[in-house]
Amino acid sequence: MVGIGGLLAEVAERLQRKAHVRLLTTGWERRIGIVEVDSQLRWQLTFSQGRAFCGEWTDEQSADVVLQGHERELRMLLEGDELLYTSAKQHVRIAGALRDQLKLDAILRLTSK
Repeated sequence: MVGIGGLLAEVAERLQRKAHVRLLTTGWERRIGIVEVDSQLRWQLTFSQGRAFCGEWTDEQSADVVLQGHERELRMLLEGDELLYTSAKQHVRIAGALRDQLKLDAILRLTSK
């Protein structure tokens, strides 16, 4: 089973394969913090120069949007299945500017498999 970090890498890869989605991220320089409440593990998904990068989220880095949820819901949110995404979104806490939340929502939906 792929962990959350692996799923974030898959999201970044799917983004690179879909040129129309990459256009959404051009000029959108944001860091998305992701917290798994079960284990308190923290990841980040950074959008910069039309690309997405993922890695560990450390305390000294700020985030523009923060997602918090249980591992199961975060997995469903990131796996790329639009029906699972819609269900999981109801259980994951999202904090940050509404415009950034909407942009992230569009990106995750459009990078579904």
